[in-house]
Amino acid sequence: MLAHELRRRMAAVRVAGEAVALLRDQGRDSTAMLDLLLAEVGDLDALASEVLGDRRARPAEATPDVAEAAQAAARTVAVARGASVRVQAGAPAEVEASPTMLRQAIENLIDNAAAHGGPDGIEVDVRPDQATGQVEVVVADRGAAAQDPGGHGLGLFLVRRFLEEAGGRSWVAPREGGGTLVGLRMPLRPA
Repeated sequence: MLAHELRRRMAAVRVAGEAVALLRDQGRDSTAMLDLLLAEVGDLDALASEVLGDRRARPAEATPDVAEAAQAAARTVAVARGASVRVQAGAPAEVEASPTMLRQAIENLIDNAAAHGGPDGIEVDVRPDQATGQVEVVVADRGAAAQDPGGHGLGLFLVRRFLEEAGGRSWVAPREGGGTLVGLRMPLRPA
């Protein structure tokens, strides 16, 4: 499973690297794409450290913002798969979790939507609810039958593992008009 995740991340790095070379060969400014490439390399290193158990790379009390994690995850899938991903986020929603694994869990769901639902029209909605003390991340595609986010698919094992550690849960449902809705729900960081 780790190999699958690393291959997907390496695909994003490769695409970004090829884009830097193309822009450079065309005499165009490649600064933004180079920044993306460096960010992807850093994220790949953080994922490897997290999965391999090197907890030194993570602060003891990490409180990542779910919307920022969703934006970063969408960027990686868009680069690696050429997918069109729209992220809608409300107010900031911090959770007590590993920033790397939060992003990876969301990225796995977006990647699954791109792989099974097609690369176009993927929507990610981050819904913090202060009244319930929960935040929900919903990934919607226009593909075929629903996939269980805690199921057996490659990469989805990490989603389940992350949710267990974060005190969250997942769900899946058909999307009105065709496609699938997959959601993650986890507790917000207490105020």
